[in-house]
Amino acid sequence: MLRIAALGILVILVASVRAAAAELPDHPFVFVVGKADIDTPPDVARCSLTVRAREPDAGKAASTVEDRLKVVLKTLTSNKVAPADIESFRIEKEAMTDERYDGLKRPVILGYDVWRKVRFTVRQLDSIAPIEGALVRSPNVTNIDCQFDRIDRTKIEADLQTKALLSARQDAEKMATPLGRRVVAAVAVSKVQFDSIAGLFGLSDPDVMSAKLDRMFKRSVSDEPRGDDLLVPATIHLSASVNVLFKME
Repeated sequence: MLRIAALGILVILVASVRAAAAELPDHPFVFVVGKADIDTPPDVARCSLTVRAREPDAGKAASTVEDRLKVVLKTLTSNKVAPADIESFRIEKEAMTDERYDGLKRPVILGYDVWRKVRFTVRQLDSIAPIEGALVRSPNVTNIDCQFDRIDRTKIEADLQTKALLSARQDAEKMATPLGRRVVAAVAVSKVQFDSIAGLFGLSDPDVMSAKLDRMFKRSVSDEPRGDDLLVPATIHLSASVNVLFKME
């Protein structure tokens, strides 16, 4: 569902007010924040996980990680994830030490923490449930996370930005007309938040405007997923907002 709105409309008819950081334009203007957003079904998931083992022996920990990684890769490829969409990073190792010291005041090594990170892209979302169902039950697999997205996000956001600009222009005209003015041109356009721009003129209320404009762009699964939580969301939220300063006459 597409939504278009304009927020934080500010009309200045005279340039008699001066702000601490900058002077206001020397012509009548209207400042408008236009916004458009949409809830749309995702068509891709970008996921990550960590294969980790902790053992007293570093070699054994590394061997466990490599063996488990093979199982993870088999799970992915058998569930329609292409090898080209899987990225495995180098193995990393860290010694686990006791806070106490031996007689020579050296740290006591209790064992080794060894891990490899894996990133993968799921393009057939019906594979999410079997993949994550298998992974959450697998030993040595942690930090499973999936961010749901759209392959055509760039195109969608460009369309939303156009709609946000049109919304800003329409609202500027609605504000100017009853005042006997007309909008003649946009003299400044920015994606910077309203309070940042208006703050240059001493006209913002950061506590109010930031809360209204700081909107999320997408939803994802929890950072700490459980087997019954790993569901594909029906929709994700995409949005665009623009800040436009229109000259009036």
